[in-house]
Amino acid sequence: MIQYRSKTFLIVILICLSSVNLVFAQKFKKMSAVGFSIGTSNFMGDLGGSKNIGRTFLYDLDIQATRPALSVFYKYHLNPFLSFRGELMYTQLIGDDAFNPGEFFVDRSYPRRYRNLSFRSPVISFAGMAELNLYKYQPGDIYANKVAPFVGLGFGAFYFDPRTDDPLTGDRVRLQPLGTEGQGIDGYDKKYSLIQPQLLASAGVKFNAGPMLAMSIEVIYHQTFTDYLDDVSGDFVDPAIFFANYDPATAALVSRLHNRSGELGLPPDPSLIKITRPGEIRGDNTDRDQFFRVQASFMILLGAKRAKGFNMYRCPVW
Repeated sequence: MIQYRSKTFLIVILICLSSVNLVFAQKFKKMSAVGFSIGTSNFMGDLGGSKNIGRTFLYDLDIQATRPALSVFYKYHLNPFLSFRGELMYTQLIGDDAFNPGEFFVDRSYPRRYRNLSFRSPVISFAGMAELNLYKYQPGDIYANKVAPFVGLGFGAFYFDPRTDDPLTGDRVRLQPLGTEGQGIDGYDKKYSLIQPQLLASAGVKFNAGPMLAMSIEVIYHQTFTDYLDDVSGDFVDPAIFFANYDPATAALVSRLHNRSGELGLPPDPSLIKITRPGEIRGDNTDRDQFFRVQASFMILLGAKRAKGFNMYRCPVW
């Protein structure tokens, strides 16, 4: 009886050891996933900003400009360290000089506040990204290799269409067709394209929430190649140029929207008026516009039942 139990115990041990060997001998299971992301976006460009001018990233951020962002994506996990993602994203970006807290004649940014421009734009982004896991990661494994920080790089294109409210009628007006900095008029630049390329960079952490569900939290930075996301880049234009090239109604509209300092109702002051004179700087054309997202993603792993790791080779339970 003792000899029988010894043989049975030895067989069980051998089964367990062979099972462990099978587990560790398994190659990485290449896996696809589909999912969606929810988060927020924020614009970084010429409008709004802090009391100072030209401060970088979070120092020049307007919290009031935060808006929801939604995306759907497909992801392919090539190996424990590398995956690829294709993503379609929608958000709305806004910027407003009224967000700038600069006090007139006190803070360096008061010319930006006096300019008094604003915009909002829908953004539809398509991009492909490569993600590098900093730790070994197996999608769907809830026992080991289930959490990994990662970084990513990508390239894509996006559509935008900056708009603002007409102070006279309250109507929402598209800015690109108007050429608020003279675009489209002889002697000025052509009108900018509403479809632009972009570079993306990301950082975050991903983890398995179950054998079929994975999640991630990340920040994605979008570097664009246009300075007109907010329709502001060059210099102020003499309103006479608009009236010489457009019909009176259109010229009056462009004049109202290209310089909105008059809406502040401030008394005339030479130190202020010179800020928006024709030829004066309207925007900084040395930097391209950017925006970023903070988001949580939820991924459904396709074929996850075939890649549950240790669940596939458990020892017998007595």
